[in-house]
Amino acid sequence: MSIQLPPYRPVQHRSGLKVMGAAFHALIMRELQTRFGGYRLGYLWAPLEIIFQMLIFLVIFGVIIERALPGMSFPLFLVGGMVPFRMFQTIATRALGAVDANQGLLMYRSIKHIDVIIARSALELIIYFITFIVLLIGLAFFNDYTSLDNLHIVLFCWITLFMFSFGVALIMMVIGYYGGEISKIIAIIFTILYFASGILYPIHIVPEPYFNPTLNLK
Repeated sequence: MSIQLPPYRPVQHRSGLKVMGAAFHALIMRELQTRFGGYRLGYLWAPLEIIFQMLIFLVIFGVIIERALPGMSFPLFLVGGMVPFRMFQTIATRALGAVDANQGLLMYRSIKHIDVIIARSALELIIYFITFIVLLIGLAFFNDYTSLDNLHIVLFCWITLFMFSFGVALIMMVIGYYGGEISKIIAIIFTILYFASGILYPIHIVPEPYFNPTLNLK
């Protein structure tokens, strides 16, 4: 009695783009599970974190800043500054531990170090951009509307900020892997930048000698 073997099918080699796409999808799913899988509220923590920070600054600085921002909504000012900065900060700081957190996956030949940074950066962009839209819609329910006349400028700023954040993330990945204790200082630097960047207060309330460095001080 002869045994009939199944027909021979040659192994189909996937292209480099397909391999990279599969690796990117796997890394995205892993990042989602790592970031939000252990929390009951899941993805809601991203906008809730921004909302809690906004409420704190509204309570502390609301009355003072409203006087310094005539004709401008302070909550809208906070959303326009805090959300993009938080995206930049998260992309940069999470890249510090990208290599150590994905040592198991980096053993596979199809997954490169840059794939980890691309996946993490893309995920943060999606999370914070959706958070940005959700908060703008939430402010609209409180009659705090935003104009769409300069939407193209806003999108351009988001794209350029993401590209800059991705470049910084590549540097942070190297620092986190080889820098040792230097990575501890990075968190302190970003905390200083958070309060010195002007996302919590309008730039025109800065004293004139610091606002205009080109003044003739002779």
